[in-house]
Amino acid sequence: MGQALPKEIPKLKEWPHFSGEGEYDHMEFIRAHRWYIKLRQAHGHQSWTWWKNQIIKKWPNDSWRRKVETAFESSRFNSDKDKALPWFCQQRDRLTALYPDMSEFMIHKKILRQCGGGLENSVKSRTTEQSSAEDIINILEEVATRTRIGSSKLNLKTRFHTPWKDSVDKNPKTNSNNMKYKSADIIRKLHICHRITHLANTCPKRGKINEIDIKKEPDV
Repeated sequence: MGQALPKEIPKLKEWPHFSGEGEYDHMEFIRAHRWYIKLRQAHGHQSWTWWKNQIIKKWPNDSWRRKVETAFESSRFNSDKDKALPWFCQQRDRLTALYPDMSEFMIHKKILRQCGGGLENSVKSRTTEQSSAEDIINILEEVATRTRIGSSKLNLKTRFHTPWKDSVDKNPKTNSNNMKYKSADIIRKLHICHRITHLANTCPKRGKINEIDIKKEPDV
């Protein structure tokens, strides 16, 4: 049996190669294993939260933190494509990983800020500081489903309606006639001699009229 088994195993033409760098660096695994054994002997069995905090203290990674923060900030609730339960849980896991000591109330507050003003206020008005994550998820799903506040397909024309636009005359002929009348009226007021080459205060015809009036005045 021992001699027949190797014959059944297909021969490898190319053996897999390992660079030993990055995530395949076996020395990092050895160091991590030694670190784990040392803490295990000193503190005994601990919860995963405790071990996660120890890992963060031992191997802080700014790049990882920035990646998680960016993912949290860029994820905004949209009722058209997001479900309340998985979206809320994913955001909570991100905050818990970034801030292990953050209170549950602050976690809920930060998550609701990613829902937008209208949806955030609607959920806050139905919850308290003591509300659990389950309560907030249920209310978030109910509000988003019934009111569609978190939807991106809202009619912007009804939200940002400007009534003054309706009072504008849509007939271009009427508007053009009004403009012509106003322009002609302005010309008659400004120019005595009905010319448009100068203004009324510099009109030579006005000066001649004033001279005639002065000559006609009787001597005292």
